Amino acid sequence: DWDGPYFGAYWGFAQDPTAAIKLWINDGNLYIEYEAGKVGLELDDTAPFLISRLPGIQQHAVRADSARPETISYVRRNGLPRVAAAKKWAGSVEDGIAHMRSYKEIIVHPRCKETIRETRLYSYKKDRQTGDVLPIIVDAHNHYMDATRYALAPLIRRRAANVTGFMVEGL
Repeated sequence: DWDGPYFGAYWGFAQDPTAAIKLWINDGNLYIEYEAGKVGLELDDTAPFLISRLPGIQQHAVRADSARPETISYVRRNGLPRVAAAKKWAGSVEDGIAHMRSYKEIIVHPRCKETIRETRLYSYKKDRQTGDVLPIIVDAHNHYMDATRYALAPLIRRRAANVTGFMVEGL
C-alpha cells in the first residue's frame, strides 16, 4: 500500500546546496527515506551524484525546481531522463506547506541529517515590534523542504481566490 517513490530536486550552487529527496506515502504518513545534497556541485557532476545517493532515481519521475530550465535540460540529457519542472503558481509554496501539514506524520530517516536540520529550522517571519508570527516564510533552511514540495507537486492542490477574496481550497 505504499505510494511512490517520489523524487524532488532543488538546484543550488554557490551558497545553497543542490538538494534532492526520495520519499514515500503510506497510511496518511510521509516518509523521507533518502537525501542528497552538496554546495558547489558542478553541473557535470549533478546526475552522477544524485544517482549514487538516491536509489532508483534513474527509473522514476523527478520533479525539480522550474527556475533553472537549463539545469533540467542538461540533467535530463546526462543521466536522469525523467526529470521535469515542478509546476509553480502564486501561492504554491504556501499550498505545498499546507499539503505537507496534511499528513498525519512526516517521518524522516535518521540518515537524512540535513532534512532533519531543516525541519527544525524552517520558520515564519516574526514582527520585530510585537513578536507576532507573520504569514511570510523565511527564505532560509528550505532547500530539502523545497525538494520535498517539488516531489509532491502533482499531489498539491492549488487554492484559488473566490469573489470575496477569501481562499478556497481544492480548486
